[in-house]
Amino acid sequence: QEMAVIPVEPYVQELQPYLLFRSPVMKQVLSSLPRIAASEQTVLISGETGTGKELVARAIHMLSPRKSGPFVAINCGAIPDSLIEAELFGYEKGAFTGAVKRRKGKFELADGGTIFLDEIGDMPVALQVKLLRVLEEGVFYRIGGEEPVRVDVRVIAATRRDLKQAMEDGLFREDLYWRLNVLRIHLPPLRERPEDIPLLAIYFLYRAFNEMGLTPPYPLLSAGTLDMLEKLPWHGNVRQLRNLMTRVAALLPQGINKILPIHILPYMDEVVEATMHMEKLYEPGPGVFIPIGTTLDKAEEMLIKETLKYTKGNRSRAARLLNISIRTIRRKLKKFGLTQG
Repeated sequence: QEMAVIPVEPYVQELQPYLLFRSPVMKQVLSSLPRIAASEQTVLISGETGTGKELVARAIHMLSPRKSGPFVAINCGAIPDSLIEAELFGYEKGAFTGAVKRRKGKFELADGGTIFLDEIGDMPVALQVKLLRVLEEGVFYRIGGEEPVRVDVRVIAATRRDLKQAMEDGLFREDLYWRLNVLRIHLPPLRERPEDIPLLAIYFLYRAFNEMGLTPPYPLLSAGTLDMLEKLPWHGNVRQLRNLMTRVAALLPQGINKILPIHILPYMDEVVEATMHMEKLYEPGPGVFIPIGTTLDKAEEMLIKETLKYTKGNRSRAARLLNISIRTIRRKLKKFGLTQG
C-alpha cells in the first residue's frame, strides 16, 4: 500500500514532466498555463523562494511557439549592480577597462526565445528604465555602443518581493510594474499544498537513488514519514524538500527498506522545529518521543515497547501497526529482553 506511483489527471499531463502536482490549489493556479504559453505577452510570477518559479517559466517556454528557441535565465539579485547592465545588454570592445572584445548580453542570447528575469524586484532603479524600453520597443544599446540592437524576446519575470510595496518605497518603477504584470501567476508555498508533498518527496528520493546508480526496488517512505513531511512548515518550500530527499538518499544506512521518521529527522535543516512539531503530527493518537541522537536499535526498542503498550500487549495487532510480521516482533522482543504478553 505504499505510495510509489501517484496518478496524475489527464488534463494536467500536458505540464509533465515540467511540473509535479495534484493539489487543487496548484491545479487552479496552473490551469491557464497552456493558454499563457500560447500568448506572447510578458508574464510576472510571484512566490516565496523555492516555490518553483523558474520551473514554471521553463514550462511556459516549452509549451510555447518559442520552444525551439533559447531559454535564458538570469538572477537579478545575484549580480552586483555594477555588472548587471553588462550581463543583460552586453558591451562593445573598449567600453571599459577589461572589455577586450564585444560581448553579447542575455537579451541577445535569448533572441528568438524567452528570457527569464528572476528576482526582478532586486534590479537597480536606474536599470529599470532601460528594461522598460526593451519591453516596449524591443531595442537597446550595448554598453559603449552607438548602434541599436533589436531583439525578438519574450520576457518572463519573477519575484519573491511585494512589488507594490517596493513601488511605494521608491524601489520599483510603477510603469515597469504594469508593463510586466500583463499575465500573472502566483505560486503558493508548499505548506499550503500538502497534497503535493508525498508526490514530490517520492519523486526527489527516487531521482536521487537513480542518480547514485542504484537499481530498484528503492526503499519506501512509510505512511508515518509521509504524514510527518506533509505537516512540516517547509520555509524553503520545494527546494528544501528536494535537498532533504537528496540528503536522505545519500546517507541512508544500507539494508533499510522502509524509511521511518527517525531516518529523516537527523538530516533535516530544522531538526529542533521538526521535533517541536512531533506532538502535533500524531494527534489525536498516542505517540513516542525519540530524541535526536538515539541509536536505531534503541529507537526500535522504544517504538515496539510503546506500540505494545497501546495494543495492551496484543502482539499481532502491534505487528500490523508496525508493518512487520509476528515472527519479527517475537524476535525483536527476545533481542531487547522485553517480556510484554
